[in-house]
Amino acid sequence: MDRHRLTQRPTRLISPSSLLRRRQGNSFEMATLLCSMLLGAGFQAFVVSGVARAETVECDLRESPYPYQMPAPKVEEEQKAKPTTGSKYKLRPLPDLRSHLEENMAELLRQKEAAEQKIKDEALQRTLEELELQPVDKYHFRRSHAWVVVLDNAPWVTVHTAVHKTDASPKMLTARFFEPSTGFICETHCKQYILVDSVWNQYNYYVNKQEYQRVSEIRWDLRDTTDWEHILPGEPPEMRTYVVHSDENLADLVHPIQDEHHLDTIRSWVMRLHIGAKEFEERFPKLEKTVYYQKAKHERYSPYSQRTGKVMQLTLYSDDEYNQPTERWEFFENRTDKLISIKYNYETSETEENFAIGRNDNSLYYLRIETDSVTLQYKERSDFCYYQLFELKANSNFLKDIAVRSFLLLSHKITLKFHYARGALTASTCEFTKPPKPDYGQEIMFDLNLVKLYKANAADTDPTQLEVYRLMLAQLDYEDKITKQFEKIVEENNQILDQRRYEHENPVLTFCIFDGLRNAAARNSRLEKKEKEDAYKRNVQTKPADFLAPYLVIYKNRALTYDESWAAYKACLNDLKSRFVFLLNDLQRQYEDLITESKSLKRFLNKFENQFNNFDYEQLVQEAKQINLNKRMVQQRLTITHEEAQKKYETVKQSLINDPRLNLVKEQEKSITKG
Repeated sequence: MDRHRLTQRPTRLISPSSLLRRRQGNSFEMATLLCSMLLGAGFQAFVVSGVARAETVECDLRESPYPYQMPAPKVEEEQKAKPTTGSKYKLRPLPDLRSHLEENMAELLRQKEAAEQKIKDEALQRTLEELELQPVDKYHFRRSHAWVVVLDNAPWVTVHTAVHKTDASPKMLTARFFEPSTGFICETHCKQYILVDSVWNQYNYYVNKQEYQRVSEIRWDLRDTTDWEHILPGEPPEMRTYVVHSDENLADLVHPIQDEHHLDTIRSWVMRLHIGAKEFEERFPKLEKTVYYQKAKHERYSPYSQRTGKVMQLTLYSDDEYNQPTERWEFFENRTDKLISIKYNYETSETEENFAIGRNDNSLYYLRIETDSVTLQYKERSDFCYYQLFELKANSNFLKDIAVRSFLLLSHKITLKFHYARGALTASTCEFTKPPKPDYGQEIMFDLNLVKLYKANAADTDPTQLEVYRLMLAQLDYEDKITKQFEKIVEENNQILDQRRYEHENPVLTFCIFDGLRNAAARNSRLEKKEKEDAYKRNVQTKPADFLAPYLVIYKNRALTYDESWAAYKACLNDLKSRFVFLLNDLQRQYEDLITESKSLKRFLNKFENQFNNFDYEQLVQEAKQINLNKRMVQQRLTITHEEAQKKYETVKQSLINDPRLNLVKEQEKSITKG
């Protein structure tokens, strides 16, 4: 990098909005943008122009440790049992009558050594501070840089009087530095900044007039004109401080600040800063950013910019040249397989994968693959299994040790270890050499020479051959059961590994339905599908009913003969006629029921007219009127249905005759021509 260029201040500054579009600029441009955002958020922020160290100006973080917290796997902590409170009444402990002289002397010696070490550390610290003040090279005090300072307890924010009177010793303000190139925040005693020449905001430009050796010694009360020169007078009155002694009159010092006003600050020439969803999501130049720290490489990517959904990758190295990696962390978002992170160890070739809750393969949320084992952890499985560990043995497909049973599959042996007998120093054992499998329908041949039995207690009775034979049959059955169960687990494990291999080769990303940047295509496809469905519904509604379609299904879209056409024609008309007859008969039945009910109610009223009160009589009269109204409506519907049935029947009959699928007209014309 050109050192001469780093020692010069920029001759022009682009606007903050242009910087947002370009996503790259010098320190002055980035500090102006950061200060604008902090001012909009309500902070008392100022742009600082000064001198910084070479690594700060060049944004070289290779000597800085990784600033973020190292990712750690999520481990569910076991709930510790609460200690039970003891009894209310306790015995007083016995007094300690031992001498503690040696312990006290050792403690005094440790305190003396600690005090001497503290003095040495302070002397070393003073030496280092003196060395820090010395220039590293000829460009040490010439590297121009800009950053942002935020005053947390600025008193002028809450001052509303015209003149603010203070003592001769103003209160020190606390300040924090914001580095615009990295976003890191530090206190004023940090070593990366050397000089502060001036600061400015939207109101004024302040030049530093203080004498200091370190930036931490600067007083940040900008109202004090003895420390800060106000280049643009005319600022608000609360931004000016007058120091009044006992023998001075405040009225003699106060004069209108507006009389000093002779130049305005430059007005804003850009529109209001706005960071849209797309700009905020992309955030990096070319959608990615790589930062080198001390023995660490930190890569960040914009969401959805990588095909795999990767948003961050952290690689740790054992050397400063970044040639020998030790560990790699990869973090993902918006994955359909719920993958969160992958950790890979270059030394042991171990791979750990972490998943979010919601996977379909038995709620897998942790997968660790090592050279000799595979570890799986689950959550909320139906069989309550939450942990599985598979050991991969060399020269063996599978080997299972179950408590006191050992099935040696390659050696075709079964070893049993029994519980310790009372008074025995060793445990009894039994070893079976599995006999060959018999033919179908035959029993297993038992040979006592294939059994090795050791009795720890010689006084125990020897088991009979039948007992040993039954024990061997039971172990063989148990071995078959365990083998099938293990093969099922291995198959499930292989399916999970195959699924993870497929998901790794074909990653699929998801997005929220409210994502306006990527949901447009899905929204357009849904709108097109809805338009097609609406068009189909309109076509079905406007298209006349096809009465003949159900009767042509049995012919499978082939041409019909004259007899088949005539049969379909008659079947369609007969069904239509039956439907109309059924509807007319139903209406006629309803009409007759209403007539019968009306006559019955009329006879009831005439017979018991004098036995009802006025309310009940009115209720019955209203019911009779409702029955008569329903009778007239059913009668009118019956008449209209009868008339429309004849018209519809004739219309359907004529449409069937003219339907080209039946060919009735052509057949009739052919018969007439032949006649």
